[in-house]
Amino acid sequence: MGKVRFQMFIEEYQKDALEKIHQDSKVSTAELIRNAIDFFLQTKEKKKEISIKDKSAKKLLSIVGACKGGPKDLADKHDFYLYGIDKR
Repeated sequence: MGKVRFQMFIEEYQKDALEKIHQDSKVSTAELIRNAIDFFLQTKEKKKEISIKDKSAKKLLSIVGACKGGPKDLADKHDFYLYGIDKR
């Protein structure tokens, strides 16, 4: 993927901090900013914040994906697996 030009304003203290890190690490300021953006995007993607006000809903959602394996058709046939009822 190619790079595109992007111009922005940052605070002076941010510029000073980036220049200090550049001097210490010999990594370009542009690369430092690209890395910071990548980190932010990865963190944001992992969180995928869902605004849920109900505490019990949050608790239930916290166990999603906790179990591995099981029948591949569990979502479609959950009534059968729970109650022995085949809905066809």
